[in-house]
Amino acid sequence: MGAVLEQLYLTIVAVVSLGGFLALAGYIIYASNSRWREYETLYAASGNKKPLARKMTGMVRISQPGYRWGHLSGDLKSHRHPPVFVGVHETGLSLSIVPPFKYGCRDLFLPFDRMTIEPARWDFLGNEYGVRMQGVDDIEILMFSNILQWAAQRSETLDLMLQRAEMVRASQVA
Repeated sequence: MGAVLEQLYLTIVAVVSLGGFLALAGYIIYASNSRWREYETLYAASGNKKPLARKMTGMVRISQPGYRWGHLSGDLKSHRHPPVFVGVHETGLSLSIVPPFKYGCRDLFLPFDRMTIEPARWDFLGNEYGVRMQGVDDIEILMFSNILQWAAQRSETLDLMLQRAEMVRASQVA
């Protein structure tokens, strides 16, 4: 009888421990995606519009504008989202986190008419771009320059935005 009670006790401890771990992991995932959800409220993708072109990025980062060095920036809600598909449409960009990293985040559609592209610095990289959207204040989506340059080759509107960002970058250096 003692062996049965011991096994029952160990099973209960294991279930409670696993439940606690899963609850903590779920909270961390939910908190990490809070900035993505700020964009979802205004820019959730609706419908299944097929993009003109689609490419997987290494990652995107959602944080406050300006030079940032990881969590040492003081922006505790800054988060790097793992591989993200970027789609180029006639009227905007679509962003979709690659499964299984999606964690329930909906796809985003960022229309060009509500977007500005600003020069940005990301860690040691100084030629990146920040995508800022109307209605989502004080945060931007940072993307590697090669991804936005690839997208600009497929969209004249985005190409003009990148040219403007490069003029702003040149004036900041001068």
